[in-house]
Amino acid sequence: MATSNKVFVSPGVYTSERDLSFVAQSVGVTTLGLVGETISGPAFEPIFITNYDEFQSYFGGTNPTKFVNTQIPKYEAAYIAKSYLQQSNQLFVTRVLGLSGYDAGPSWSITTIGNLDSSGTTATGVAGPFAISFTGVSGTSTSLEVTSYTSLPSEIEDVITNPYTTYTGGESSIIRDMNTYLYSEIVNNTTSGETSYFWGSVSADTFNSTTGDTVNQTGALGSVNTNVFNVEDILFESCDLTASVNDPWYYALFTETANVYNGTGFGMGVTSMTNVGLNFQGTANVYVTNYSGTPYSGYHDVVVATLRSRGIDNYTNDDGPVYEVSGVTDVLLDCTGAYSGISTNPFSTFAVSATTTDGDNFIFQTSFNLSSSNYLSKVFGKSNFAKPKSEVPLFVEEEYYNLLNTGYRLGKVRGLSCELIDLPSARQDLATNTSIGWYLERYQTPETPYFVSELRGNQIYNMFKVLTISDGNTANREIKVSIMNISFNNGTFDVVVRDFFDTDANPVVLEKFTNCTMDMNQNSFVAKRIGTSNGEFELRSRFIMLEMNEDAPYDSLPCGFRGYQTRQYSGVNSPFLEYKTKYDTPGEVIWNPPFGAATGSDNESRSSGDRVRRTFLGVSNTVGIDSDFLQYKGKQNPTNLGTATDSQPWGYLTKGYHMDSGATVIRISSNYVTSGETAFEVGDASFDSEPTEGSPYFRLNARKFTVVPSGGFDGWDIYRQYRTNGDRYQLGAAGFRKGAAPSISYPTATGWGAFKQIVGPDQLTWANTDYYAYLWGQYTFNNPESVNINVFTTTGIDYVNNSNLVESAIDMVEQDRADSIYICTTPDYQMFTPSLGSFDTDFIYPEEAVDNLVDTGIDSNYTATYYPWILTRDTVNNTQIYLPPTGEVVRNLALTDNIAFPWFASAGYTRGLVNSVKARKKLTQEDRDTLYQGRLNPIATFSDVGTVIWGNKTLQVKESALDRINVRRLLLQARKLISAVAVRLLFEQNDEQVRQEFLDSVNPILDSIRRDRGLIDFRVTVSGTPEDLDSNTLTGKIYLKPTRALEFIDIEFLITPTGASFEDI
Repeated sequence: MATSNKVFVSPGVYTSERDLSFVAQSVGVTTLGLVGETISGPAFEPIFITNYDEFQSYFGGTNPTKFVNTQIPKYEAAYIAKSYLQQSNQLFVTRVLGLSGYDAGPSWSITTIGNLDSSGTTATGVAGPFAISFTGVSGTSTSLEVTSYTSLPSEIEDVITNPYTTYTGGESSIIRDMNTYLYSEIVNNTTSGETSYFWGSVSADTFNSTTGDTVNQTGALGSVNTNVFNVEDILFESCDLTASVNDPWYYALFTETANVYNGTGFGMGVTSMTNVGLNFQGTANVYVTNYSGTPYSGYHDVVVATLRSRGIDNYTNDDGPVYEVSGVTDVLLDCTGAYSGISTNPFSTFAVSATTTDGDNFIFQTSFNLSSSNYLSKVFGKSNFAKPKSEVPLFVEEEYYNLLNTGYRLGKVRGLSCELIDLPSARQDLATNTSIGWYLERYQTPETPYFVSELRGNQIYNMFKVLTISDGNTANREIKVSIMNISFNNGTFDVVVRDFFDTDANPVVLEKFTNCTMDMNQNSFVAKRIGTSNGEFELRSRFIMLEMNEDAPYDSLPCGFRGYQTRQYSGVNSPFLEYKTKYDTPGEVIWNPPFGAATGSDNESRSSGDRVRRTFLGVSNTVGIDSDFLQYKGKQNPTNLGTATDSQPWGYLTKGYHMDSGATVIRISSNYVTSGETAFEVGDASFDSEPTEGSPYFRLNARKFTVVPSGGFDGWDIYRQYRTNGDRYQLGAAGFRKGAAPSISYPTATGWGAFKQIVGPDQLTWANTDYYAYLWGQYTFNNPESVNINVFTTTGIDYVNNSNLVESAIDMVEQDRADSIYICTTPDYQMFTPSLGSFDTDFIYPEEAVDNLVDTGIDSNYTATYYPWILTRDTVNNTQIYLPPTGEVVRNLALTDNIAFPWFASAGYTRGLVNSVKARKKLTQEDRDTLYQGRLNPIATFSDVGTVIWGNKTLQVKESALDRINVRRLLLQARKLISAVAVRLLFEQNDEQVRQEFLDSVNPILDSIRRDRGLIDFRVTVSGTPEDLDSNTLTGKIYLKPTRALEFIDIEFLITPTGASFEDI
């Protein structure tokens, strides 16, 4: 009961309560709706944020990056959130991502040369003798010279002068060896025994022929054999071909061509030698054994890096990316001369040459040596705008150092191929369908491969896959998903969400769902515990959602995961992730790279034994993770490039991982180009039932593995310096027609299909330009019943360069919502200026800023704007950046609501102080007068307080109470409060009682506002006409006299004579 209806008899303090908790969640509290680009996070969905730490976990932190060659901050939203959340705990953020994608252009991929798989090497024949001649002078070792060796087989002749690496890491060459050993024959020519020399292992026939021809000057048979390469055994028939001591032989005398290794082993013996004094000359015979083998298939012809051309899109003069290097044959890899070592050492230096479209030639020295300054991505950069295109026309799109390094340390990678895999752009690929450049689709969400069940006979079942809640590129490197504590006895498992950059030894657990099952009738059903992407089960995770396979057995357990679907590179093997397949035991050899140590022993690394509790199988930092593998790889070129907004996914499936050693029976299905290959890398024990003692999986904490999601894509065109979100990129406008292919709807279009008509939300007809990406961000706030806000702002756009987007936001706030005030951006500088150049030339002065606003025709009392921009200190990135004052404006609106009420002006010394280094321009009184008369709220600078908001105007043209922000916010607050109580009367009887209840609800609200200085007076009336009753309507009218903010204080000082009386003045 209201206190006005009570009868007070004796003095006292009387209190009463009135329940207004049903009104609205945000009564008296500022709630901001924020649209813009962020570093990470889910796209096109308003996410409720209560503090800045929470904002960072979803969307990333501050970043001072600007769009290329502009003054437009790319991630303004983070700065606004950081400022605003100092005074409020209610923020809705919608992240904007791209809808168009891009043609990634021509590509040049570097591939491996797999090392010789010596276990399958076979002798294919013998040949000889081949005679060589030599001369020398006894006592002068440098005089020995092989004068003729052209009769030798080309396999030897071609490499005879090439340096090779000895087992202990030294260097020699076959010709140098021959000189050394032949000179020793000269020195020892009077001895009774002579030596046969062998380079590599040879067949018995070759051995016998060589030793049988070796004679001394007296004709006696040679008795000593020299193993030049120190191979495991000179005789092929008894040689352990897999021994690492054979590496010098394989590297010196085996070469790979067309996926086949051809090699030789040979012996040499002196057949004759004469001397005149100290001068000797002689001949030797060479006998050869020929060999054939194959490279390690898993590491041969594997892509380990891809280069792309830099370029620019503008859609003014051009219809798509103009690449610095456009011809697929205009990039070459040089591995001759000083760069020849690359074929036997993948970390040595090589050269990349490029010829640009303008005919300029470039040569870059680079390598895969991670610690070198010429490492591949250090030389070329990893993004289109990372280096000047006129200086470095190429960039690295992907690199797989871990894959290359692992293959080398396992002895399975020998070097790098001299032939680049050059493929055309999507637009160039009209016939071969080999391009890997079709990235022309909207943003994508990362997902894992399917988790699969235990082995059931000769089958496994897909169970579920994990999708990240966050979208785009950065989401590929935000989380890992580990399955732990797999119990066959209980039928349960744990799902653990980890930080992507943690380690197995020190996992950073973000979320954990324990004792999950696949039984949908149980509360422990994993989909119920986590939530699903189709909305069947409510999302309970902040990071992931599940896509379930309805055919998965209800009692199955996740024991592995499928391979990753990735792109094909026309005739070569796609890169892959390395997996941790088993727990290492102490002393186990884990690496044995080519050649030995300087001491002559193997250069192997032995495990100290895995600490099982701190080791995860599957994807693991202990074997390394090539994060570029997880990035979006596009799709196959569609048949109609001009209209396709989607295309067929790639058909290359890598191996997955399964804990059960028996899972090798599972093969990749015929749906993929890798059909028939083993589907999984596997563990070293059975895992289809509860493990028994002695199994590496006996303890529960050993039953775990990790997988990472992949394929997230921002959807922005990386060749555009800034967004195509201006008015000319609306459907059918000039910019759209420049990128769109001619069609019945747009016959005057002149492009090839970068821009297309698409179906937007609620079946709206949109285009895939950035204009509609930003419009979609606004559209997520158009329903006030689903998202409750009272302040709205959009980043990255302003009313000069994006007038239609700003007007669309105004229309939404005025017509669809009618409950919020919109803070829009006024540019104070030429936004499309590469750098902060001439202030006089590029700065937009107050008069011009006012003219710009007038030219837009904007007239709205739901909108306000501020001038100039402010210099903000970014302590995280240790820099300063000019930003629109929006963040400080909304912070002060929240401050006002905290310490006063929405109908108080957010300006001045009490509720308008701005945290900044300085304003871009220190305004004069004349400047402030010009701005305020032109409806721009000034950011003033005073010596005592610094920068301060010095205006309270909306963008309404007509002078009235509603041309002030505090009055507009008063009405918004009153409308929201009154609507919230009135809705409780709906469906009650439409009689006098309900009309009185309406008055009883509304009057206290307005009276409270009046007491709190928001209203001078008010009146509420309710109509009860027969027409209203017949139309089931209650019509109320509310008359308000708002309290205006004090903006002008006029004080006149009067100077009087000393003798004057104040009473007479």
